[in-house]
Amino acid sequence: MYLPRALILVDSLDIESLDFRQLLDSLGYATELIVCNQVTLDRIRLIQPNVIFLHNSKNDIPSDEIIQLLQSEKLNDIPVVALTGQKEVANQLFSIATVVLLLPVAEQRLINLFSLLGSIDKSIGKSPWDALTGFYTPSFFNTRLKKALEHSRQVENSRFIVYTINLDYPTYYNKKAGVEQRQRVVQGLAKVLQKVLRPTDIVSRFDFNQFMVLIEDATDNFTPATIAGRMHLEFEDYLINERLKDEFKVDIGVIYCNSDYKSADEIVSDAQMALQMTKQDILGSYKVFIRNRPNSKRSQLQALVGA
Repeated sequence: MYLPRALILVDSLDIESLDFRQLLDSLGYATELIVCNQVTLDRIRLIQPNVIFLHNSKNDIPSDEIIQLLQSEKLNDIPVVALTGQKEVANQLFSIATVVLLLPVAEQRLINLFSLLGSIDKSIGKSPWDALTGFYTPSFFNTRLKKALEHSRQVENSRFIVYTINLDYPTYYNKKAGVEQRQRVVQGLAKVLQKVLRPTDIVSRFDFNQFMVLIEDATDNFTPATIAGRMHLEFEDYLINERLKDEFKVDIGVIYCNSDYKSADEIVSDAQMALQMTKQDILGSYKVFIRNRPNSKRSQLQALVGA
C-alpha cells in the first residue's frame, strides 16, 4: 500500500510534536520526525518527501541553514506547511512556506489542507492504531521498520533494535479466565511498555498476546540487553503485583539490526526466530541476537557476545 511521505522538522522533541506526528499517522501518512541541528541537516538532504511540515513549538525563526535548504533546488517544489503559535513569527514564515498555520490546528482543517495539496491517498481508510492497546497496527509498524532499514543503509554504522515480546499462559487459563481477563492482562503489559519506553519508540501489537518494539539509533552493543532487562523486570513486577506470576510468563527475543537485511519482512522473520530461540533457552527470559554475515556457514542468528 502506498503511503504519502511527510517530513516533520521540529525545533525540539516535545509532546506537541509527537502528538502532531500521531495525527499525521492517523490520516494515512508515512512520517519521519527530525530535530533540526547540524547532524540532521545531512539526513534531510537524503529524503524526498511529498510534503514538509515545519513544527515550530518554540516560536523561533528557523535557522538560515534550514531556510536555505527549504529553498534549495532539491526541495523547492515540495509543499512546506509551517506551524507556529505566534502571529508575529507566522508573518515571517510566509517567505519559505506554502501555507502557514497557527497552533493548535483542528484535525478537520488539516484534512482539508491535505486534500488541497493532493497528498492524501483516498484509498487509505484504516486506522494505524490497535483498538485494545492504542499501539500501532502491524502494517504501520512495518512501514516504520522499512524506514529504519533505509536509514541504516544511508548512515554509516547505524543500527536499530527489534524486540518481540510474547505472553505465554497455559491452555486451561482460556477457560478459567475468559477473553476479558486476558485482555486486561495484555492492556496491563501495554502500560508497562509505555512506562519503560520513550515516546519516540515504536510499539505494535502483532498478535493477541504479542508485541513488537522498534528502537532506532542504538548507540552500543549493551543497549539491547539493558532495555530488555528493564522490560523484563517491570513485567515480572506487574505479574507479581497482579498475582498472575504462576500462570503467565513473558519472553523477549531481541535482534540487533543493521543494513545487512534486504527487507522488513526478513527482520520480522528473524525477530520471531529470536523469540523461539529465547523460549528454548533455560537460562533466562530474554536474549539478544545478531544476524551472521551473508554466506556465513554458521546459523543465521547468533547470540550477541557481551550483551
